[in-house]
Amino acid sequence: MRVGLDLRGADDKQQLINYINSNDESITFVVYGLQEDLDLLTKNNVEKILCTEEVLIEDDSARVHRRKKDSTMIKMLQDQKDGVIDVSISAGSTGAFMASSLFILGRIEGVAKPALATMLPTVTDHKFLLTDLGANVEAKSNDLLNYAKLGNLYIKYMYNKENPSVALLNIGEEPTKGNKLYKETHILLKENVSNFKGNIEARNILDHKYDVIIADGFAGNVILKTIEGVAISFSGLLKGIFLKNIKTKISALLVKSGLKSFRKKFDYSEYGGAVLLGLQKPAIKIHGSADEKAVHFAVQQAKKMHKTKLYSKMTEIIKGE
Repeated sequence: MRVGLDLRGADDKQQLINYINSNDESITFVVYGLQEDLDLLTKNNVEKILCTEEVLIEDDSARVHRRKKDSTMIKMLQDQKDGVIDVSISAGSTGAFMASSLFILGRIEGVAKPALATMLPTVTDHKFLLTDLGANVEAKSNDLLNYAKLGNLYIKYMYNKENPSVALLNIGEEPTKGNKLYKETHILLKENVSNFKGNIEARNILDHKYDVIIADGFAGNVILKTIEGVAISFSGLLKGIFLKNIKTKISALLVKSGLKSFRKKFDYSEYGGAVLLGLQKPAIKIHGSADEKAVHFAVQQAKKMHKTKLYSKMTEIIKGE
């Protein structure tokens, strides 16, 4: 297996370089960077691809694939299209990565607009898939139906779960709740998704009632960032409480293992990257602040996607409907 890694775009590229130099993965890393980046790589199972440009956050996402063909991100995606690598991983601009992946890798026939998806924690030991996270903020009901089908396949093959449960994020559980988009989507999901469980309110999504939760890109992105923000704020609040005085510090020692478990559960780096569903080939977007652990889990995610032939199965099943 050959995994492409874009070294540019990360807040701290040294984290990616450290991971590559210390890994013992039985795969080949094809690393795209500027000369100064590639000079820092020492591992033998690494192929270095010299680039002369990088995609910047201010670049036009819709045109960067034409204007910066020798950038790390675009060169990596082009190599994936040409079969040089199997999976692309980037910490660069989300907008540029989504748009360029769509233009270069192509979408599955029948999918108008791909979705961004990620696994999220719950209060139990289980996780759920939330999609879309912002790739399509002006979704139509048929888009959300496709996201449900693609999310269903993701859970089925990545987590070996037959007939995953699917729910639609909404402002109420009743079928008549929501705007026109969500009412239409509810009808489509009920008619076309065998294990559709109905609507779910945002306050219940961390209870692990369902395996896949569908939303338009705007709502999904708000939910994702709210969960991230609350987790960070709550962790800081707990830290302040337990460091207040000597008594609270002693109390902290008594619940240290529980606090550690909480921090681990809501650590985004434990869940791999966000994947673009609806493309013909797998592309994984990792957080700009990704550390070595986050890259490791994204690579494990890429390995499983490749092993299960997930995207080939998605293409075959969606096109066949």
